[in-house]
Amino acid sequence: MPLDKSSPNLDALLLATLLEIELSDRDRRVAKKRYHYIPEHLQRPSSPLRTYMDDAVVYAQGSRAIGATIVHGADEDRFDLDAVLEFPRPMGWSISRVLDELHAAFEGFPDVQHIERCTRCVQLQFAFMHLDVTPMDPATEPRIERVGAIYHSPDNGNDELFDVNPYGFATWFNGSVSPPTLAFQKQLKDMREQIVQRDRFISTTFRADAEIEDLPVETHPLRDAPQVISLKLMKRFLNLRYAKRKEKRPISVYLSKVAAQVPLNLNGLCSQLEDLAAALAQRMVNAIETGVWPAERNPALLTENFNDRWPTSIQEMVMFRDDLEHLVYELQRARRSEFVEIRNIFRGLFGETVTESAVRSYLSQASNPTGQSRFQPGKGFVAAPALISPARTGAANAPKAVPHSFHPGRLKK
Repeated sequence: MPLDKSSPNLDALLLATLLEIELSDRDRRVAKKRYHYIPEHLQRPSSPLRTYMDDAVVYAQGSRAIGATIVHGADEDRFDLDAVLEFPRPMGWSISRVLDELHAAFEGFPDVQHIERCTRCVQLQFAFMHLDVTPMDPATEPRIERVGAIYHSPDNGNDELFDVNPYGFATWFNGSVSPPTLAFQKQLKDMREQIVQRDRFISTTFRADAEIEDLPVETHPLRDAPQVISLKLMKRFLNLRYAKRKEKRPISVYLSKVAAQVPLNLNGLCSQLEDLAAALAQRMVNAIETGVWPAERNPALLTENFNDRWPTSIQEMVMFRDDLEHLVYELQRARRSEFVEIRNIFRGLFGETVTESAVRSYLSQASNPTGQSRFQPGKGFVAAPALISPARTGAANAPKAVPHSFHPGRLKK
């Protein structure tokens, strides 16, 4: 897949932004160790769940399962890892008790700063990272692979069970996304090899890994698929838009499904991101006009509605539609703008610190021998583009994302 045929340097700047919000290799290793330590900790002799963990299964879900994890915290640079803990509900246990006992069982987890019992998961909060563990009661055999019910226990309202298949969705997603060309993979590989990413973790206290299914391979080609890249950039954009809002933001799995359904745009990354925004905006327009709210189903389990808790009002859909239309408008404006204005546009879309770091590296690669950059309106940034390799000079230049105010499943205080 080439860079955007009409705005090649705009695509290059989007790639620079992408690399600024990705995790370092060490960050991934630490996250993986924490994931692997889940069963060992729950199987310790003092664990309230010890006798129920012999046949338990742990596996990744959400962004980690499809290669779409990004840094999106505020000044903490936080990222999230989601896991499913599959084990049969003990006889006589209520829905709320499962979550309560899991919360208690995680006490003493290495390096954890706070443990929060949410409506559908238990969240382990570390420096720079949250690990959300969702318990699931496997369906009665014979069953579709890894189909089960998750527990919903809010502070106000009734306890419920919801049939889900996160494993099936990840399998569907990875089979639906168009893989990038070898040339495009090489471009991104070369860029990653030239950057020095800041490690968020300095030390860990983990012992031997437990016997457990490995996380999906982080470096699989779909991490660089245009649909996945557009999804990461969309998530970054929405994190900033919802940072200071009280309204709930659309959940990531909904965005992920639509991203996989948007056809590959051969014109490049900017066009791919515009297509994703347009597809989501059209869904909002249809829902607002018809009064039929979006009930996005899991292709691997049609009874599972991804939007069972969003939107909660017409106003939330209008807000989301307006955000998407703003994104498309700003990208279109960037195509025909001068350098200073493009810089301001990207600050507003993806954050000031990330943009400044990406722009510095971009300019260092795109300058002519005299040190003067060659700008050309209508080509997205400069003429005669060169692939950039974002340079990091230390923690001061680390990307800072603003967090969204909505955490799916968190109990209200």
